[in-house]
Amino acid sequence: MTGGEPSAALGLGPDCERVLDRVATVASDAAAALPELYRREFRSTTGAEANAANPTGDDQSTADRWLDDRFREALEPLEAVGAYASEERSAVRDCGTGYGIAIDPLDGSGNLASNNAVGAVLGIYDADATLPAPGTELVASVIVVFGPYVAMTVAADDDVARYTVADGERTDPRPVSLPAADEAGTDDAGLEEGDGPSHETGDEGEADEHAEICGFSGRRADLPPSLLERLDDLRATRRLRYSGAAVADVAALLEHGGVLCYPGSDRRPDGVLRLQYEANPIAHVVEAAGGRAIDDEGPLLERSPDGLHERVPVFVGSPEPIDRVAATLSEQ
Repeated sequence: MTGGEPSAALGLGPDCERVLDRVATVASDAAAALPELYRREFRSTTGAEANAANPTGDDQSTADRWLDDRFREALEPLEAVGAYASEERSAVRDCGTGYGIAIDPLDGSGNLASNNAVGAVLGIYDADATLPAPGTELVASVIVVFGPYVAMTVAADDDVARYTVADGERTDPRPVSLPAADEAGTDDAGLEEGDGPSHETGDEGEADEHAEICGFSGRRADLPPSLLERLDDLRATRRLRYSGAAVADVAALLEHGGVLCYPGSDRRPDGVLRLQYEANPIAHVVEAAGGRAIDDEGPLLERSPDGLHERVPVFVGSPEPIDRVAATLSEQ
């Protein structure tokens, strides 16, 4: 895959490109608006707007609602869009015939108070699919990260491209793929359980920037013992990375390789990520970049959804560590 115009990078048709262009426009506007949204949410004297909840019971901030409204207003009028579903809305909105859009408009909104990374995740489902749909129906998936710059990562088929978003435009597309284990500075081949050197620091005591990452959600005390043992084993040769925003963690995964786990636990038996608009698009991006994505039963993208806001356990990453996680899950 080579750089150039966006359509040349991924080979998507004009209808899908128009959807991506609208996403880039909203992302650019959001980057400029987030500071004011933060002040409105966390510096207000009443804080009344912060007490709302979304359909799955999570706190719904002013920024969540603002981003959802902006994405809906930008995408619904397109002839190529036939349905719009969001974490912030209880039901799918029918808006004609065309792609089904499923979106988490502000992933990691809990990070706003601490000024850490946030972003957006969306899946573009085939026009013939009915939402909620399995991940095999995805035409393209998008991860947006509001960091030092606005990055927009797009997956289609077996290709992934990352763009810089500025002034409402996607620029500088570059191919994205998970590094091989030897390139990432981690090789678990032949290691016994718990063995292997730590890549937390290099020879000079500085962080090894090339080591794979490992991250998981939830509290250790709430995880099944066998899974916790496996995660500890994987951590022994990887740097810890968990930010509270899946978009930021996945961006790090694509850069360094490794493994991210969002498992079911005693407190959250079904996991934390929603299948339709978080887990499926993330899995699509990771697999298109050469990785693997599973739930607690098998390939994540093949999972049949039970509902629009269904939560599922999610494990994504480089093939080797995911194989090891899958082996542990199969024994539970």
